Amino acid sequence: MTSADLGSLQQRAAAGDARAQYELGSLLLVGRGAPWAPEQAYKLIDAAAAQGEANALQLAAVLAALGEGRSQDWAEAHDLVARAAQAGDARAQGQLALLGAPFEAQAWLAPPQPKQHFDAPRVLTFERFISPETCEWIRNIAAPRLEAARVKNPERGGANADSYRSNTGMGLSVLDTDLVVQLVHARIARAIGVPVRQQEPTNVLHYEPGQEYKPHFDFIDPGVAHFAQEVQRLGQRIVTFLIYLNDDYEGGATAFPRLNWSFKGRQGDALAFWNVTDGRPDPRTLHAGAPTTHGVKWLFSKWVRDRALPLV
Repeated sequence: MTSADLGSLQQRAAAGDARAQYELGSLLLVGRGAPWAPEQAYKLIDAAAAQGEANALQLAAVLAALGEGRSQDWAEAHDLVARAAQAGDARAQGQLALLGAPFEAQAWLAPPQPKQHFDAPRVLTFERFISPETCEWIRNIAAPRLEAARVKNPERGGANADSYRSNTGMGLSVLDTDLVVQLVHARIARAIGVPVRQQEPTNVLHYEPGQEYKPHFDFIDPGVAHFAQEVQRLGQRIVTFLIYLNDDYEGGATAFPRLNWSFKGRQGDALAFWNVTDGRPDPRTLHAGAPTTHGVKWLFSKWVRDRALPLV
């Protein structure tokens, strides 16, 4: 966004244009295309929501779910989505259908009991962690915006596409989420005992037949200069949480060669593994997304750090 465009947006927001308030608030919330200014963002988003702007209502619901700029309040979050649905917003109506009536937040936040496969590294699986309908909802969010998945570059920092990883995917900024997705994030937090604010943005991964992610680690190697700086700034990736969004494919298991173990969940099942043991990166967590041989695989991927992260 150019400075002229930003200035125009600021003028329209100051004049009370609800759409402009929502758009400017979104930019300020994550510091994208505008300075990072969360307190100002909350006010603009709330002002737009007060005028009934549907996108602002749903973003305000996300903030209520996260406890950003207010106390965490699942009932308030649901009410905000309901207002957007009453105004005719299709995405809000879809969320309400998924959330059920009456809405029972605690049922969403209570994960199933896990099965523990290894103590060190700690590896858990969960049957039916989310419903098939929720799996489909998440897939539909990601499907229009898939792009080549990237891997971290140990020499230059950042991330880039690499033949080591041939799948596609989409990263969900907080702006791409909604109340349904935030409830899934909160359910993960309950399942692993680590606060939501330590979760990196979700990645939704898509594997065509033959695509794979070759053996790799999810922990950040502190022995590499660029990575050591990242660990110091953002913390270590301590947990990986995967949800299998479909099961109508062949191949595609998550394989752990050093544990001589692999897992291929049914739709809605989940896998959690701790990338560190006794506070140190555990090389036994080497794992791969094996290539699919028939059909398309969809996977919800979540990395969790050892400290709270800013919204992005």
